[in-house]
Amino acid sequence: MSEVVIRNKEMLDVLNGFSDELLSKPSYNDEKYWTYHERGDITKGDYYTSRLYLDDCLSRYPELVGPPDRYFAQPISKMVRADKEMWGAFMQKVKYDFAAEIGAHTSALLSYYPPGGFVGWHNNYDASAYQVLFTWSETGEGYFEYYDKKTDQITRIHDVPGWQCRHYYFGSREEEDLHFWHAAYAGCQRITLAYKFVNGGNVNNPEDAQARAMRDMLIDEIESE
Repeated sequence: MSEVVIRNKEMLDVLNGFSDELLSKPSYNDEKYWTYHERGDITKGDYYTSRLYLDDCLSRYPELVGPPDRYFAQPISKMVRADKEMWGAFMQKVKYDFAAEIGAHTSALLSYYPPGGFVGWHNNYDASAYQVLFTWSETGEGYFEYYDKKTDQITRIHDVPGWQCRHYYFGSREEEDLHFWHAAYAGCQRITLAYKFVNGGNVNNPEDAQARAMRDMLIDEIESE
């Protein structure tokens, strides 16, 4: 996992436009958009992002199929299903048009997290790809964390107010050494946008070099002044 410094003013202006637009809509934080596995999960973000729960997930591998089984968030897909007139154009702009503009294969995630929102430990081996993640935090009271299997250590990266960016690779089911176990918690309002550069399923695939090159071009653009 690597951090990316957002130096490109035009890119930052676009991202700020996305967060400003979402937060300006009067119903953006309506409970009808909430998604969770069980209602009681909405108060258990600290547990589902803990080492204890990671160990539980690791003990159940490969029963787990890649995506998180515990979460509390508002994915844009749920918001559009509930109110297409309010959110349809926004989803088109951020999830699809912006993905095309930055050269990504597709958008993996567009989600708002209310305070206390989270995504529990998971590795997304079912969606192998290089991924660039943009995160907006209202006050910086949240974090992203990942697990290093070789050292058996968790690294927690605390949010900062505003937008930040990082990138990583999701190994496929067969690439167990490249599985990227991670989790995130929102202690304040948080928005996450994730874009994929698909490499054909593993790092030995002929498409891999092209996917990495496209990702690296985007990173260069993000970091350019």
